[in-house]
Amino acid sequence: MNVIKLFDYQEDMKERIEKALRLHRSVMAQMPTGTGKTVLLASVVESFLREHSNCNVWIVAHRRELVSQIKDTLNKFLLNFSFSNHPVPLSKEGSTSTPSPSSSEGGNVTALRCSEPLRSKVGGPSKVSPDCAGWDRLGMSGASKISPDCLSASAFNVPIKAVSIQWLAKHYDEIEEEPGMIVIDEAHHALAKTYKEMWERFPKAKFLGLTATPCRLNGKGFTDLFDVLVQSWDIPEFISKGRLATYDFVSIKSDGVTQRLIDSLQKRGADGDYQNKEMDMLLNKKPSIERLYRSLEEFGKDRKGIVYAINISHANAIAEFYREHGIAAVAIDSKTPSSLRKELIERFKSSNTSQNFSKITPSLFTLKEGDFSNHPVPLSKEGSTFSPSPSSSGSGDVTAPPRRSEPLRSKVGGPSKVSPDCAGWDRLGMSGASKVSPDCLSASASKDVSGYSPDCLCGVNRVADELAPIQVLVNVDIFSEGFDCPDVEFVQLARPTLSLAKYLQMVGRGLRVAKGKKNCVIIDNVGLYRVFGLPSQVWNWNAMFEGKLKVGKKKETPKERDFFLMYGKQETMPVGQDSEMMMVMSHEELMQSLKYREFVDCNDDFAIVKLNDGKMTVVNRQGEQVIEPGNFYDMKFLQGNILSYRPRRKTVCYYDLLARVVIDEDIHAKDAPEVITINKWEFIEYNGLFRSRTYEYFALPFRPSQYDLWNYGYYLIYNFQRSTASGCQEWIYKVEDGGSMRMHKENSEKACFLRGDHTHVYWLCADLYDSGIVVMDSHEDYYFVDSSLKKTYIGCNQPKTESENLMVAMPRLGKLVYEREMQRRKKQEEQELLLMQEKSEAGHVELYQAGKKWGVKVDGKVIVPPLYHSIAQPVGAYCAFEQIPRHWGVMTLKGKVIVDAKYEKVEIRDNGIAVVTGITGKTQTIKLLKVKE
Repeated sequence: MNVIKLFDYQEDMKERIEKALRLHRSVMAQMPTGTGKTVLLASVVESFLREHSNCNVWIVAHRRELVSQIKDTLNKFLLNFSFSNHPVPLSKEGSTSTPSPSSSEGGNVTALRCSEPLRSKVGGPSKVSPDCAGWDRLGMSGASKISPDCLSASAFNVPIKAVSIQWLAKHYDEIEEEPGMIVIDEAHHALAKTYKEMWERFPKAKFLGLTATPCRLNGKGFTDLFDVLVQSWDIPEFISKGRLATYDFVSIKSDGVTQRLIDSLQKRGADGDYQNKEMDMLLNKKPSIERLYRSLEEFGKDRKGIVYAINISHANAIAEFYREHGIAAVAIDSKTPSSLRKELIERFKSSNTSQNFSKITPSLFTLKEGDFSNHPVPLSKEGSTFSPSPSSSGSGDVTAPPRRSEPLRSKVGGPSKVSPDCAGWDRLGMSGASKVSPDCLSASASKDVSGYSPDCLCGVNRVADELAPIQVLVNVDIFSEGFDCPDVEFVQLARPTLSLAKYLQMVGRGLRVAKGKKNCVIIDNVGLYRVFGLPSQVWNWNAMFEGKLKVGKKKETPKERDFFLMYGKQETMPVGQDSEMMMVMSHEELMQSLKYREFVDCNDDFAIVKLNDGKMTVVNRQGEQVIEPGNFYDMKFLQGNILSYRPRRKTVCYYDLLARVVIDEDIHAKDAPEVITINKWEFIEYNGLFRSRTYEYFALPFRPSQYDLWNYGYYLIYNFQRSTASGCQEWIYKVEDGGSMRMHKENSEKACFLRGDHTHVYWLCADLYDSGIVVMDSHEDYYFVDSSLKKTYIGCNQPKTESENLMVAMPRLGKLVYEREMQRRKKQEEQELLLMQEKSEAGHVELYQAGKKWGVKVDGKVIVPPLYHSIAQPVGAYCAFEQIPRHWGVMTLKGKVIVDAKYEKVEIRDNGIAVVTGITGKTQTIKLLKVKE
């Protein structure tokens, strides 16, 4: 008998699932991606069949690929049973036989019955589809007629059937068999009408749903189908115990072009996610794909991994671009022939992660009359191309050109349309013409083969053992569920989504552990970190299961990387200064954040944990303790990150978790502190005082109005409006005077609070407009604070050096800030031009007319009002406009005029050059970027 060996967490889950199934009819079980749900499924099914020997088990999945994978796992573990009443293999003649003791590890096996096939209501066996893996074939004349696609455990008459929900929905009326238990894989799909019908048709069956993500994009729960949720460990616990891999997480910067493109997505599909067409229009462009490539070169070089694309066209474009730059990449999607897909996946899996992936040379070959030269030439292990011998092709000599040749040509002379099925395997290590199927190339093969279907040309090729490894698989929703390749070393996210389930399924492909694998790099090129956070955070699955929590887009809070650094210098992955990417968390920082993960309760920011010695404490998302551990009788969260705990039975303490300060302690129960918001800033109201959420004490004996508090986004000002001995000098900054500064007062009257700084109360020294502010802390040290809340020390009231003297430091700071601001504005304008150029190419820019005047709209919004006699079609980020008849100029798509309207004719070219013709007929060439500067 094949023994199913489970890990400790799987044993625990199995016990709790079986206990829940004894108490409830329908149970959902949650385990993170990569932790062995299918193996657990096999063990639960085996135990159920041992206990209920006369019952059958159905396993239902929503995709044929998942059915096949489940079948393979069940065949691995459940072919033989060392107990009676379970069927035995078919003989060659189709009859049953009893194996000898030597054929089974479990000793003698006596077949007391044979399981019948699903019977139709008209008396014959039900129709079988390839979607059905394991329906019995006893109604056939012999085992030899069994389709290989349908062979699984049930081909040996074991009463287990694996089937797709699509097949089942079509054959409900033909089925007489009553299952004892129905197991639903990827059960977060189980809200579809076809799934609900199972509960109605089989009222006596037990139901078990398995999923990594019990959540839906629309926020609906699962309690209409499942009675209870059984949860496994959270992802942090799996990582800390070595059951899942650590990761480095890099994401795009919030002010980058890609993030701004994604933020402009407005349309939604039928499932509530981003509309595929709009994503394709904005992101399936060469500049975006170039950024994908640069980030892969920066963070995933020489690693083996998976890329998630928007659609088939996007996947093909990415794979093509990667191959052109020497990366061994192929694209796979739902239209890829299953046999070819399987071969490519197996070749990807067999690629050794410890080897250095050599650069490849892409190669397409043009067909000539009477030869097969455009059939792909395989890559050698060194990555070079070779030519098959004449005997292998039957078409004469074949020579691979030293450069990339032309694409397949159609009979009318233009390039042929390439099938989505042909996504790079015609150029990446597929076999030569000798491997071509006779069904594809017959007698007519001597003719122009471009007349054949590209599907046939690329689909018939097979993978050769001597070919170069595949480094990158680009896919469209193929590997989001059920794909098992533990040594994936990077996951690149090129597809935006609003679905938490899809996000965790995608990144989960890289978190499996494997021998020799150190960690995984998650390259977030679409800003999903800002939507969902890190994949290793703790998710409130029970609330999502009940439909009480909908995970939506989170508001980004500015954080420096120092926020994640806790223990000295880390060996982090370098990030280029000009990179569009930012390091969110390295694997070293991740491990430091996972020290406490035995949770009692949690909210969005903190968790109450119990330590090994039984004491309780509170930790934040980075794993830091925010309160001294103690033997508390009770500990719970109040509204607004206020903690209530009882050091003794009859007394209570209140603690501000953000400020890490005790509000009141060791008191008898009375009204708890209340968090209030004034002008979008939080204060605590308690015992008649309104205090700031800072460790340093600041309180007012009255409730301030919104006019007393000035909110500037990343900082807040309270103006005392009277003379105050603050000791903080107040300076005035003049941007119109080149950034000059002068002292205005010796004592500032403005108390200042920084967003996210729950320690200090500051005084405002100077406002440098959009560039930042200067503040003084309680130690009389002065800091320059920019809009990202980065603090830079500049001086103090008691200087020890001349550079610390404010009379020197403040004028120097003013000039430096002015120069930086000018550079920032220049760079911002360049980015806006690039963004407008991409929007223009994507068709998001339109000219419109109001009366007799013309203007410009971008994404349906008026950017340039209708002020002009005429406007020419945009070219890149620019367009020519006619102010009055025969007076033409040039402006950006933001409406900024960069060439005055004084020319009779203007022609804008793709390279940012305008050719203008004056009234006299004189022609002049103008570089638009240089003029704009």
